[in-house]
Amino acid sequence: MPQWAEKLDQNWVAYAWDAVGVVLIWVAARILTSVSARFVTTSYKKRAAKLSPERQRRAETAATVSKSLLKYVIFFLAIAATIGQLGLTSAMSSLLAAAGVGGIALGIGAQSFIKDVVAGLLLIFEDQMAVGDYVDAGGVTGIVEEITLRTTTIRGYRGEINVIPNGAIGILTNYSRADYLAMVDINITYETDIDRAGRFMREEAEAYARESGKAVDPPEVLGVTAMGGDGVTMRMILRVQPMAHWAAERALKARIKERFEREGIEFPYPRMRVLAQGPGPEAEKNR
Repeated sequence: MPQWAEKLDQNWVAYAWDAVGVVLIWVAARILTSVSARFVTTSYKKRAAKLSPERQRRAETAATVSKSLLKYVIFFLAIAATIGQLGLTSAMSSLLAAAGVGGIALGIGAQSFIKDVVAGLLLIFEDQMAVGDYVDAGGVTGIVEEITLRTTTIRGYRGEINVIPNGAIGILTNYSRADYLAMVDINITYETDIDRAGRFMREEAEAYARESGKAVDPPEVLGVTAMGGDGVTMRMILRVQPMAHWAAERALKARIKERFEREGIEFPYPRMRVLAQGPGPEAEKNR
């Protein structure tokens, strides 16, 4: 019988208990991860009901980060317990001390991981974005779904989920932290009275601001911004609350269109002028 088989035959009970211990360690780790995540979520929901919308987003961000941190800690402890259960502590310590594997792993293998974690901590502590914000980060634009120590999850316009390492976020644009300009461009014909059209645009914008309650400043008609082959373009701006500019632009365009139609102001469209040439002298001679 080979030496390894004889050793296994003598110590199979101990090896079996070690295997059972490893399985129990990882089952406990999964249970602790699930219980801790559920506890954090429950605590957040109880607290969020009493907070303002802005503070709710920050609390939700803190909850996602807490769940991520607890997950990393629990699995790190599970790995350490597994090494101890298998009796590899002394072997790994001597191996790391002799070969310097620990320094190599931290310097090479874990370099990107450490970069992502440090960047995530800066994002959280500096409050650069929160769950629910509309941002442009890492070349992706959408709503922030989750922020962890290592990654940020952003849902795109069509529902796609983008998971971005925090270390890959260079320039971050947050559209949810300040008021935003709703910009409306309307084309009119060259024959239209510009002052009259501008007055109608301003009146509709003022009415929208009163009814919606989303406007921050009075509307401003900038006047003609472009002239094309069919007509001229007039621009109006209205500063609104964060994330309200898309709805404002759609509503203003619809209101201005209906107002222009009631007032008899035409919108430009492609036109073709056909010049008919009469019969020449030769045709008159042959008639």
